[in-house]
Amino acid sequence: MGKRFDKALREYLKPLEGFDNYQNWWNWYKNTEQRVQQYIKHLREYLPGISNLKILDLGCGAGGVCVSFANRNNRVLGLDLDKKLINLTKINVSDAENDFPPNAGVSIVLSSGTSLPFEDETFDLVICNDVIEHLTEQEELMLEIHRVLKIGGHLYLTTPNKRYPIESHTGIFGITLLPKPLADVFIRMSGLGTSFPVKLVSYESLIRLLLKVKFQSVINSPKWDKYLPNINLMKVIRKNRVLEWIFNLFTPLHTVLCKKS
Repeated sequence: MGKRFDKALREYLKPLEGFDNYQNWWNWYKNTEQRVQQYIKHLREYLPGISNLKILDLGCGAGGVCVSFANRNNRVLGLDLDKKLINLTKINVSDAENDFPPNAGVSIVLSSGTSLPFEDETFDLVICNDVIEHLTEQEELMLEIHRVLKIGGHLYLTTPNKRYPIESHTGIFGITLLPKPLADVFIRMSGLGTSFPVKLVSYESLIRLLLKVKFQSVINSPKWDKYLPNINLMKVIRKNRVLEWIFNLFTPLHTVLCKKS
C-alpha cells in the first residue's frame, strides 16, 4: 500500500475524523495482511492448499485481502457495491500487481452480493468478511454464495456477534441489545448517522441460516477467536463442545467455515 492509497483512504475516511473509531477503521484497512495470515491459518486446518484457487472476495473493501491472496498465487475477484471502495481497491491492486506470481491476479467488479454476475459453480473459495451484517437480504446473499461455489468449495465468513456488548462499527456499548428504534436514537445523538447501520446476527441464527441454504460442515471454532486469553480456563473450553458452544454465544466475532457438498 503506497502513498496514493493512503491519500485515497484518508479522503474516504474523512467523515469519521474526530470520532473515536476513526483510528480503528484506518487500522482495519491498513493492516489487512495480518488478518489474512489469520484467515489462512484457519483455512489450512481444512483445505489441502491455499494457492492456485479461484477466489471471490465478496465485500472486498479496499482490496487488501484480494492483494494478499493474489500474492499467494491465486486468481482473485474483488466485488463491492461501494464505488469509493472499488476505487481504493483499484489503487491498491495497481500498486501491488507487479509483484504478483505469473498466474495470479485480481479482477474487480462493482456489483451487489445478492445478485452475483457469475455462472454457477465458479469459485473454489468465497471470502465474505464483515458483510452479512450490512444487508437485510441475508438469506439471498447466502443463496448466491452457495450458487457460485463449486462442489467441494468453501465459504469463509466472519461477522460481529449480536450479543457482544460493544458494537464494532460504532464502538457504542450496549447498543446491540437495544430495540432498533432506540438504537437509531443513540446513533443520531452520537452524530454517527441517522440510524443503526447494521443487522447483526447471533451464533444460533447464523448457523441456522447457513444450514438452511444447504451448506455442510459448518465449523465455528473458539480456537479461531483472536480475543481468547491464553489461560487454563480457555484450554478447558476448547476441549469441551458444550462449553465451546456457550462461549460462541458471547464471542465478539463469529468466524465460520462452510463446505458446499
